[in-house]
Amino acid sequence: MKTIKKNLLLTVLGLFMAASTFAQIEITPQAGYQIGSKYSYYDGYMKLKASGHYGVTVDFDINPTGTQIEVMYAFQNPDLNVKDYFYYPFETYIATFNVHHIQAGFIQNFNYDEDFTPFAGISGGLTIFEPQDSLFESRTKFAFGLTGGVKYFFTERLGIRMQAQLLIPIEWGGVYYTGNGGAITSGGSLLQLNFTGGLIFRLGES
Repeated sequence: MKTIKKNLLLTVLGLFMAASTFAQIEITPQAGYQIGSKYSYYDGYMKLKASGHYGVTVDFDINPTGTQIEVMYAFQNPDLNVKDYFYYPFETYIATFNVHHIQAGFIQNFNYDEDFTPFAGISGGLTIFEPQDSLFESRTKFAFGLTGGVKYFFTERLGIRMQAQLLIPIEWGGVYYTGNGGAITSGGSLLQLNFTGGLIFRLGES
């Protein structure tokens, strides 16, 4: 897994270096709401509760038709609840997780020369599920993302971005220790749908 993280970091750094030759960069600090998600398995289910969603997105122009390289980091800290018909017959709080999303990809802006700009994009990267309780294990999974939204520019340098984003870890799971020494092991995909907004700061030559 260390090799995966190293390769992803090198890829992101490479994108930054390549994109530095282009005219404009957009930096967007974002905040919003992460919808809760649920994964059912044969003996019960795991549920990540709704939470805040915070991050920053950086976009680099790569051509005059509105295509951009996009790099994104986002953070959320939801509670994880489990209902297991053997260990936890009632839905039970397990731990609070720090969830880190790291993605790189492309977006296409439409009506790129206008103040009001719809966009759509796709990305890939990693999602890290890190429990705040050291009794439980962290998980790092490949994930891909789908993004759509709008940008509106008040000036050439300042705008606002509103978007919906679906982040999909390819597989997620964990081992959660029970009070009597047993354990629950499960894995699957937890869809991470969020709605965020933020101010766009556009840098570089027009």
